[in-house]
Amino acid sequence: MLYSVISKKERLITKTQKTKAIYLMLISSLSFSIMQVFVKLSSEEVGTFEQTFFRNLVSLIIAAVMVRREKLQIFQEIKQGSWALWGRSFFGFLGIVLFFYAAGHARQADVAMLNRASPVFVTLLAGIFLKEKIDFVKVASTILCLVGAYIAMQPSFDSNPFPLLAALLAAVVSGMAYTMLSYCKNYTHPSAIIFHFSALSTVCAGLMMLPNLVIPSPKVLVMLLMIGIFAAGGQFFLTYAYQQAPASEVSIYQYSGVVFTAALSYAFLGETLSRSSVIGGIVILGAIFWVFESTKRQKSA
Repeated sequence: MLYSVISKKERLITKTQKTKAIYLMLISSLSFSIMQVFVKLSSEEVGTFEQTFFRNLVSLIIAAVMVRREKLQIFQEIKQGSWALWGRSFFGFLGIVLFFYAAGHARQADVAMLNRASPVFVTLLAGIFLKEKIDFVKVASTILCLVGAYIAMQPSFDSNPFPLLAALLAAVVSGMAYTMLSYCKNYTHPSAIIFHFSALSTVCAGLMMLPNLVIPSPKVLVMLLMIGIFAAGGQFFLTYAYQQAPASEVSIYQYSGVVFTAALSYAFLGETLSRSSVIGGIVILGAIFWVFESTKRQKSA
């Protein structure tokens, strides 16, 4: 199925589509948070690039099945997506590499905090390049989410500056990738977007894992498959969310991942929930609820 260029009026988003995009993004954040639990559990036995390889391999297989099921002409879809599709895949993978490098060389709280800046760059880039409306609620709620993430994670920023720069660059290139993903919705089918991104990432991660390849135990192999399954779910839901509504409106719901990750870490990894984690989570949920209610009022007016 090919997506032709459509007029501005034809791209007007309905209330139902926006609501659907919100739920898709929340499910995506939950899926990625569950994935992080299995990443943590398997990290002692296998390396980062091996985890990344399995993460993208499962997505590639599922996307290939979807492409075949929907009878898409994949090469035509790629041609139709042009530079934006290649940009989405390249910057998406680069963001993963930068984030994993930073995570391996700096304090986790510092890296996680900087990585949460990606929705800020999505909002800015969507306003500049996609001409999306950036109003007070979007700006203020994004700032609130950053404040909430800071309170919850309590970063000190006393790590080596180079890995911290890598973490910040990961947020920037992720913002670029998600902006291009939103642009691609007018040209390329979601399954083709995911197939392209997964294929490029699987090949690149596969080459990078070879020097330190570890044959996983059956238990860890199951964990790696779980990483792939939940990463695939997160990727599919995220892609479809950006297909349904403007990037600047749905990106903020990615901050729900801070809350999901804290809850899952407490439940399955034995990590404690500090007072700051609870307060930060409440601030993030309050900001998300503010955007949700503001969106409802705008569509009802």
